[in-house]
Amino acid sequence: MTNIRSGGVLQLGCILAAFLAAPAFAQVDPIRAALTEAVKEVSSARIEATVRRLCDFGTRHPLSRTDSDTEGTGAARKWLKAAYEEIAKTSGGRLTVALQTAKVPCTRPGMPREVEVVNIIATLRGTSDADRVYVVGGHYDSRNGKGQDAVNLAPGAVDDASGTAVAMEACRVLAKREFPATIVFVAYDGEEQGLLGSKAHAAQMADDGAEIDGMITCDIVGNTMGMDGRRYTDFVRCFSYSRMGNDSFGRSLARAVSRAGREYVPDFRVKLIYRGDRYGRGGDHRSFFDHGYPAVRMTEPREDFSRQHQNVRPKDGKPYGDLPDYADFGYSARVARVVVATLGELASAPKPPLVTGARLARDAYDTELYFRLPKGVTRYEFVWRETTEADWTNVVSMDEVTLKQGRRDTTVARIPDVCLDDVVVGMRTISASGARSRVATPPEPDRFAQRPTTKKK
Repeated sequence: MTNIRSGGVLQLGCILAAFLAAPAFAQVDPIRAALTEAVKEVSSARIEATVRRLCDFGTRHPLSRTDSDTEGTGAARKWLKAAYEEIAKTSGGRLTVALQTAKVPCTRPGMPREVEVVNIIATLRGTSDADRVYVVGGHYDSRNGKGQDAVNLAPGAVDDASGTAVAMEACRVLAKREFPATIVFVAYDGEEQGLLGSKAHAAQMADDGAEIDGMITCDIVGNTMGMDGRRYTDFVRCFSYSRMGNDSFGRSLARAVSRAGREYVPDFRVKLIYRGDRYGRGGDHRSFFDHGYPAVRMTEPREDFSRQHQNVRPKDGKPYGDLPDYADFGYSARVARVVVATLGELASAPKPPLVTGARLARDAYDTELYFRLPKGVTRYEFVWRETTEADWTNVVSMDEVTLKQGRRDTTVARIPDVCLDDVVVGMRTISASGARSRVATPPEPDRFAQRPTTKKK
């Protein structure tokens, strides 16, 4: 059973009792009730307070002052650490806060060849499956029109105090609750100078052999006014990398984010973008993808480039600069609700299954899926979609399939009336409380290397 605590009082037992006592037509998975309450706790006012406080430091450039309590990156990171430590007091000792300091090579013009970065890392340790980890972060560093300018004003309200505030607000909500898996909340340094902080963090976690089942970066999630004069408030873009095909671990994570949005923030859409990032650009999730971890980026619908990487000034009668007065904190709160729902669901669910293969049955147009379940898991379901669909459109319960024993400790599920030739199939595990893992899919067959277009000389 998944235990989710709030305010030090165990709530899920009462929710589960009510669930079992309710009539069949009224039954709702306990996790849904628990996460619905969690999502309601997200506060746009707290997000705004965090963004404005970070902007008060003037600049958060990695080379800015570290000898002040009121100006520069040193003051910003001190404040962030203290803010996370205050949240830790509500966690019953489960949330711990630490600084990660690293010297990372830098290739940006005008910057030193090596830059020291400091990440603020808050770890909410899991109760029963603590080795499985989910990471969420935003970058707290900022820059103005000159990437090497470590002195002049660079408030960075939307890019990316907004994402830093979303991660912190998610931590405020989730730290009071227990989850089987571990959730790590990070304020990254040096993103604007080449993803320096996240490179250090991802490399360290990979060296430690961390079992990261998902990483979400929230980067530029506070503006809703487009350069076309239109306001975009009803969706967030979710980018995900894939080396080939549309069923990478990252795409699986993106679909889990999309599902969480539909389930818990129904008036707000997660738009799946099947590209690693905005065209020709990058973010901190790339550092985790490079180490083989599932990773996605959440970003507002339309960026305003008069705000990003701009000196604060008027130009042609228009104000330039990334100032908090132009941010939409209600929008950031909606993104935070999706993050809370996603992390709460995945960290409450079992590990995803291992799906080793699939084939079309030889006597009917049924799909046979080969899989292994994590230890102790007894509940699961199957999903499928047309190959041209972005997200899962059909669910098949475990009671609708027939099972047989396969080779090498695998189980074979026969999914009726699903023709594998035309669709993509997958499956996900389900906890006793109803929390669902991200979907695992079989490897696509017949992947050939592209032939060279020119002959060798």
